[in-house]
Amino acid sequence: MIYLLTLADISGETWSEEIGESPRILGRGELTEIRLEHSSVSRQHCRFWREGNQCFVEDCGSTNGTFVNGIKVTREKLNAGDTILVGRFELVLERKEYVLRTIELPNEANPPLVELDQRTEEQHLARIVHRRLNPPRRISLPGMIVEVVYFPSGMLGGDSFETLELKNRRVLALFDPMTHGIKAALHSSLLRAELQRWVTLAAEPARCLQWMNAELVQLRVADLYVQAAIASWFPRTQTLVYATAGGHPPLILRDGRFVNRDAVAGGMPLGIRLGETFDESLRQLKTGDRVFLFTDGMNEVLGNSGNSHATATTLATRLEAAGKFPLSEQLRQVFADAE
Repeated sequence: MIYLLTLADISGETWSEEIGESPRILGRGELTEIRLEHSSVSRQHCRFWREGNQCFVEDCGSTNGTFVNGIKVTREKLNAGDTILVGRFELVLERKEYVLRTIELPNEANPPLVELDQRTEEQHLARIVHRRLNPPRRISLPGMIVEVVYFPSGMLGGDSFETLELKNRRVLALFDPMTHGIKAALHSSLLRAELQRWVTLAAEPARCLQWMNAELVQLRVADLYVQAAIASWFPRTQTLVYATAGGHPPLILRDGRFVNRDAVAGGMPLGIRLGETFDESLRQLKTGDRVFLFTDGMNEVLGNSGNSHATATTLATRLEAAGKFPLSEQLRQVFADAE
């Protein structure tokens, strides 16, 4: 099996390096086999090699370290899809045949056009936009790996997840507009724009929710009510600070058990009235902890008809039962019935 090392968000056709049995050193030095010229990368940062069908990475005593799926490593076996953080560069290991499929353009005949009435066409386009905004994906952050999973229901919704980078933290945001249809998809796009606007001015999650709430109320758009959760992740101290507006707070799994199973939804949803304040919570995380954010759409996925606390309890029970698996497999086990 042949593996390629690629750069995240850049086509494998533009940049890729094949991993063979002979170790290849990555760094910014002139004599390295894989060269990335940036001050965040050491002259000899790490090395990659393959043994049979397995790939490995080993740090070469670099200044900034080598991270696999958000965890700092010395030597680690790699799997297809793993992300490797080297300085400012996010690398992805993939099978060569998979990379080739992503860069080869389709050559089939053009599909026939289907005439739709205006409303049906708008709904179709709204679904496409929402799917593009919420693709299932893995995000590698300093000290954290994020798995984004989205299960659309029969009705078009506006649930969305966003992450933004600030100087010393990473902001994670989850939005759940309390509407369906085209309006929900438009609300999702609006919320992303509002988050980018306010988070740089009010980086604290509670303060950011206050500003977003004031803005949404003053827009005077009917039914623009949103459940939300915003969290700031500080990788140096492994600290998570979060606030919620009508949504359930993050569930935190540690050593196979949730440390905050009894947490309840807090705060008024955004867009209802001016002057709302939101409580902020701080959690000191440990290596190996897993944090789960979810929207009320989880009711439909889990077949639950209860409130958010009942949904959180059901979700926590399922996540604990599958806690021995790696994160991606744990989520697949929990949501197997929804696929």
